[in-house]
Amino acid sequence: MKSRVTRERKYFNEPLVRAKVSWLHFPEICPVCGSPSTSTTRITTTPRSKPWLRPNWNPAFYSSNRRRLGLPTAVSKSFLVHVCEEHYVTDDDNVRLRGLAMLLTAILSGMSVFALIFVGYDLSSGRGIHPITTVYVICLLLSLIFGYIAFRPNALESSMKIIGFDFDLQHVWLQFKNPEYRQRFIQENKMGSEIANWVVMA
Repeated sequence: MKSRVTRERKYFNEPLVRAKVSWLHFPEICPVCGSPSTSTTRITTTPRSKPWLRPNWNPAFYSSNRRRLGLPTAVSKSFLVHVCEEHYVTDDDNVRLRGLAMLLTAILSGMSVFALIFVGYDLSSGRGIHPITTVYVICLLLSLIFGYIAFRPNALESSMKIIGFDFDLQHVWLQFKNPEYRQRFIQENKMGSEIANWVVMA
């Protein structure tokens, strides 16, 4: 007996736009505020993965390691988006900022074991908590706050989201927060876009 693979539909409250990747053209206005664009920036995502998660601890994350391990190289898609000067941000800036946040949090979190040992020793000897321990706790909390800020979606990421791709990467589902920008996008991509409110989950 053949097993049947069932796929679930995921519905969205706000309309999605299904667009053909090869015909994709973003309006020359800022998707965040609608102002005339002054520059362009690239948004990059790897199909079937969250674009804002960059697991540097994973040895298969880097292309060189994937080749060394004999794993297939992840396919990335980049889209050129017009933005205003106020909301200009590059994908590389996000990578560096989030990478730094992950590094600081990992280092300070790794030191937690030693901090607990020192705290236990100080309390058992009746000397009270050492001021250095207090400084460490403050630094750890600050690194966690920095990590939260670094991984929080910026204005551009909040205004437009890449929901996913179809199985052959010919179409992409986009979600725009600004309805006027969504309408402008559809008008400029008449031959290769349509409104949808659900996608099929693999």
